[in-house]
Amino acid sequence: MSNLNALFDGVLKACAALAGTIFAAIAAMISVNVVLRNLFGSPVYGLLDAVEYGLLVATFLGAPWVLWKRGHVTVDLVTAALPGRLAAPLARLTALIGLAACAALVRYAGEAALISAQRGSMIRTAFVIPEWWVLAVAPLGFALLALEFLRQMVGRADRGRITAGL
Repeated sequence: MSNLNALFDGVLKACAALAGTIFAAIAAMISVNVVLRNLFGSPVYGLLDAVEYGLLVATFLGAPWVLWKRGHVTVDLVTAALPGRLAAPLARLTALIGLAACAALVRYAGEAALISAQRGSMIRTAFVIPEWWVLAVAPLGFALLALEFLRQMVGRADRGRITAGL
């Protein structure tokens, strides 16, 4: 089991690295675009579309890593005040809810991507690309999130528990 966990950790790290690279490229491209627009009066054609797609992809790739690292925003006023014997089952319950929600979203997002591919739907903006290319990242991200929620549910529920700093 530890080999599977290590493999999954590696997948999450790779996704996070790719997401970080995309975010850095977006920041650089926007900066270049501002300079070109101000100095030469002409922005980079299609840059805004590329930024939109990049934000979508980076968010879905980075979210599972953030969940793994417990770096997401949480309201822990209640859970931080609970004794460990109550906090751990509550953490497992919230992981179960997250797992169920993400599993449902995998199904519906995957269905949307498949329908788009079957129909041959295209996105026609600055780029002309199959719509399913854009839609396919959602089921992937939700599947990784679901697996991480599953790991949190069956693993140590208090791993990385942060107490309130009030």
